[in-house]
Parts: sequence; C-alpha cells; structure tokens
Amino acid sequence: MSTVFEDARLDAPAATRRAAERRSRQGAPLSISGVLYGFLLVGIFSVSWQIARPGDLNFTISDGAFLVVILGLVATSRFNLTPMEGFSPAWIFALILMLGSLFVSTVVNGEVMRWLVVALQYSFAYLLLPMMFASFDQKTLQHCVVFYILGVTFSQAFGNIANIFFDYADTAPIFGNNFITGMGRLGAFSGNANNNCAMAGFALVLLLYAIDRGLMNRLLALVCGVFLLWGIIASASFGGFVICLSAVSLVMIIRSPQWAILALMTLVGLGAAYFASGFPLPAPFEQRVYGALAGGGLQEAGTFAGRMELAKEAWRMSGDTLFLGLGVDSFRVVSIHQAPVHVFPLLLLTEGGLSGLIGFLGLLAILWFRALTNMSVDPRRGIICVGVLLIFTLFTLTVPHMYARLWVAPVFLAILTCTRVEIPRARPRHRDELQASPAPVQKSDDSATWGSPS
Repeated sequence: MSTVFEDARLDAPAATRRAAERRSRQGAPLSISGVLYGFLLVGIFSVSWQIARPGDLNFTISDGAFLVVILGLVATSRFNLTPMEGFSPAWIFALILMLGSLFVSTVVNGEVMRWLVVALQYSFAYLLLPMMFASFDQKTLQHCVVFYILGVTFSQAFGNIANIFFDYADTAPIFGNNFITGMGRLGAFSGNANNNCAMAGFALVLLLYAIDRGLMNRLLALVCGVFLLWGIIASASFGGFVICLSAVSLVMIIRSPQWAILALMTLVGLGAAYFASGFPLPAPFEQRVYGALAGGGLQEAGTFAGRMELAKEAWRMSGDTLFLGLGVDSFRVVSIHQAPVHVFPLLLLTEGGLSGLIGFLGLLAILWFRALTNMSVDPRRGIICVGVLLIFTLFTLTVPHMYARLWVAPVFLAILTCTRVEIPRARPRHRDELQASPAPVQKSDDSATWGSPS
C-alpha cells in the first residue's frame, strides 16, 4: 500500500525524483561500499607493518582489514575471481603446483599441519589478495597507491625519529628486537631492516607514479620522498640499497631521462655538501654499505657469512630433492646451520622439489609478462610495474618464504593499477571556451589530488 510520501514522490517530475534519491544516498550513514573502502585503505596503509600483530602469529592488523573486505565482497557478489584476466587459470594452476608439491613432500617427510599453515598463508597472499584488489575500480586502486606510500612513509618517519632519541634497549620491549637493531639499523614497523629497505623501495617507485598521475600534492610527495630515502639509508642493507636505488633509477631514466639526470646531479650535489660539512654518516650505513661500496668487498657489508654456506648446502642438497622435497620448514632441521636458506627459489627447490620451484617461477613469469606487455603499450606506466617487480624478484634471492602480505601487496597493486586502461583526464579549457560554454566540466576519476586543498 502506497503512503503519502510515496504518492508525492510519484507525482514529482523525474529530475526532482532523481535529485531526491541522490540526496538520500548521500545522507545515508554508511553504505557497505563505504565500509569496505575504509577497511581497504586501513589495510593498505598498514600492510608494511609486520610488527602490528599478536605475538608470533603471522596475522597482522592489515590482514584483518583485508579479510573484512574480502568477506564483504563475497557477501555482495562483487569478488573478482579472475585477477589476472586471461592468465587467471594459469595463475591458479601455478599456485596449486607450488603448494601441491610442498604438500606431497611434507606428507612424506614432514608435518602436515605445518603445510596447512603455510598453504593458508600463500593462498591468502597470492590468491585472495589479487582477487580483492581486482574487485575495485582504478580510482580506488589509485587511492590505495597513495595510502600505501603514506603508510610506509609514516613507518620510516616514526622509526627514524625514534632512532634519534632512543636505542635498541629503549624500543625492544615495546616494538620488538628488530624495530631498531642492536647495531642501530632501522627495521621500523616492518620488523626487519632488510624488509624495511624493500618497503621503502616499493613506495619510492609508486611515488613516481603518484606524482606523474597527479595523485599527490608536490610538497607532500617531496616530504614522502625524503623520509623514504632516509629509511633506505637507515636500514643499512647493502643488497637492499643497491636493489632499490637501481630500480628507482631505471624507472626515472625510462620515464624522463632529463629529470633523472637532474635528480642525479642534485643528489650528487647534496652528498658532496654533506661530506664537505663534516657531518658523519649514520654508523650502520657507514659500516655496512659505504664501507662495501668504497672498499669493493662484500665482507664490509656485514652480511651473515653463513648465508653463502647455506646457499651452497641447499644447492648440493637439491640433487636429492628434485622429485621429492624435504617438506615445509624441514631444511632448517637437516641443515648443519639449523637455519633456512635465505634464497627463496633454493628453499622451494629443497623443500618442495623441482615442481614446486616451477610453480613459483610460473607465477613470476605471469607477472613479468603482464608488466612487459603493458610496457610496450604505455611505457610510462609499464615501467612502474617493472620497477616494483624488479625489487620483488631480486629480493627473492635474499629471504626465505615470501608469504607475508607486505611482499606481494605492492606488486599486485602496481600490476592491477598500471595495466588497466585509464580514462583520459579532462583537458584544461581556455577562458574564452569557458565563457562561450559556461556548463561545468566534470573531472575524471583520477584527477583528485591528495594533500591539496579541496
């Protein structure tokens, strides 16, 4: 039965009725989409904060926010099951091959419950996460890029300022042993100095995209860039320093050689002025990075000498694990060093066998194919994917398992944001055109700038 309000609404003209519906939607407290959008931004802002978790459980605040988003998308039938578009079946097959190889090897040689934990971690990181990102439009993903940069910048700023006033003894009881290490290296909220360097590198590459697309105010972008560079230096990771600066330099050279030369000259000038002033370099950076660069020997980098021995041991062992691996987390048990090998492909080869390694290489190949394909279509956006992937790929040679979401979130964010067709931004109109046509011009989705007055 219709009410007085409904009758009045039916009698109203169509334009008035649409305006009333629009005002009604805008006045609604919070829609499901708004809630999911909020949780998504919280998750991406804190995705690099690995220490924000209960104890040793590998489930962070970011994971909780992402889980809410995933459940909401499933409940509203908006969950995208083809994140890699035409390559989605190959993506899922490669992931199943990797996890299946680890499962068979673990059933024979290891503990099945440990495989279940690792399989859930990998499924969340390499399957649910890209599906979640693919469920949102490009405007939302661009906002995620900005929030990722801001989240990593906040981590670097907080950590570096804390490193000025406090030391390991002060921060360890609150933030853990690797927020600031015993020798003063910065792990920040990532909880590991090497990982922290990678997070700052990811954010620097994405910052170049945000600047190019006008997503951030230039002053805010400059502040972010300073703290991110400071974070790379304070992490005092020789390998991370070389990897991240190489990737950022490659992106800048491809996107704009002139700006790359100007930036290089500026950095050289600032560095020369800093040295001329007599100010010392941060002690960990001077010992581990500057010493290795100046002396030309990796011995100065402070790298754990046993890591090379672990890699050699894993390579020798791989001859016996080609068809059947040792099982999840079993390498550290049989190793004479009682530690996992810090080369992810070698760890997969020994624990999951050759098929497990092939599965991961298949995932990596799909990501690289999409990045390079987009590079041929739009080099300015494609090189962003290449830069992020370069950091991720090279870091696989420095760490064990890579199922923590802090590793893959920026990769999927870059791939899914930069490979989509963009809506062209509106061309600025001349004053004469505006006088001749006073109708307002609607801005495109990607014209919003963070950090600028609204």
